[in-house]
Amino acid sequence: MMDMALIPNVDPINIGLGSSEKGNVVPAAKPRKKTMTSVYHVYFETAPDGKTRRCKFCGQNYSIATATGSLGRHFSNRHPGYDKSGEAVTSSAPQPTATVIKRPQPQGKAPQVDYDHLNWLLIKWLILATLPPSTLEEKWLANSFKFLNPSIQLWPGEKYKAIFREVFKSMKEDVRVSLEQVSSKVSVTLGFWTSYEQMFYMSITCQWIDENWSFQKVFLDICRVNYPCTSSEIYNSMVKVLKMYNVDYKMYNVEYKVLSCTHDIGQNAVHACHTLKEDLGGQKVGPFCYIPCAACTLSLIIDDALRTAKPVIAKVREFVQELNTSLDISEGFIQLTTAY
Repeated sequence: MMDMALIPNVDPINIGLGSSEKGNVVPAAKPRKKTMTSVYHVYFETAPDGKTRRCKFCGQNYSIATATGSLGRHFSNRHPGYDKSGEAVTSSAPQPTATVIKRPQPQGKAPQVDYDHLNWLLIKWLILATLPPSTLEEKWLANSFKFLNPSIQLWPGEKYKAIFREVFKSMKEDVRVSLEQVSSKVSVTLGFWTSYEQMFYMSITCQWIDENWSFQKVFLDICRVNYPCTSSEIYNSMVKVLKMYNVDYKMYNVEYKVLSCTHDIGQNAVHACHTLKEDLGGQKVGPFCYIPCAACTLSLIIDDALRTAKPVIAKVREFVQELNTSLDISEGFIQLTTAY
């Protein structure tokens, strides 16, 4: 006989053979639907109203009924590597478990992370990407670092700003040393813009042609022009930047090497350059000219030429929009153009 101990335990099933009475048939119990649990839910927090879920890393909101597939795509695109630290998704069907005894392994030393080196890499990233230091204060970025390594420590924002100032100061010193070697005249270009806080800024760039007839360009500074941004304010800010480089050697000062200045066509910039010309002319430094920006001048010429045509263009645009929104008008216009 077969040894019954070798057969696994099987639950008895009543299949009701040979019975025609309905009362003898025992209906099988309908399996209760088990709630699915997902590793994605670990990284989402449910809102107090119970209608939305919010990602703990970036703050993205999703409906409470959002499928786990959408949550998975969110993590794959925004936070890759999430599945390496979470638990596997449990299935609704029970699975047999096997106990595996692992031998204890000697624990080696955890790899040491040089956090200062990491912070310097972040500074390099901010400089190359031209991002402000406040970027590192974003909560989603800090949470992403904590997700990769909970022990990561970032420098405070003030330290980043202090390092940026030191780096900029060092770069200005390199520019000053390079300008000392320039024996020819240089040209200065001014750029103006207004920030979102309605603050007026001016950038100064220096260009020249070296002994090998190669075009060279260096960025001097960005300075804030005080309100009300008059021509005198622009002139004082410009002269301050020019004198900043190589002040100890006045005969080689950038201010006395300036041949021309290119600027936009604003009246305040024109008056500031005219004042600089008078200043250099009074010191008998040599010829100096200020050149309005050709792009700005061309833009004004085009705007002036299109001033009479703009009303006609506006009416044509309005008529085309009506054709696109009304099928009757469009068909009537087609019939009219076909007939005539």
